[in-house]
Amino acid sequence: MSSSTTDLRFTPLLAAEVQAVLEKHGYRLPSDGEHVRALVLARVDVVLRSLVEIFEGRTR
Repeated sequence: MSSSTTDLRFTPLLAAEVQAVLEKHGYRLPSDGEHVRALVLARVDVVLRSLVEIFEGRTR
């Protein structure tokens, strides 16, 4: 199994699609400026990587 850091399936498009799904369901990124949004999206990236590992039954 590949790690999430080298997994070619994990692309910016995946993160964008997850963001679109969340927004479709009414969730919004904070509007506190670009710096805050960048920090939030960095955290989302980490959690999304964990989610895909859990989804595929991988453990650290």
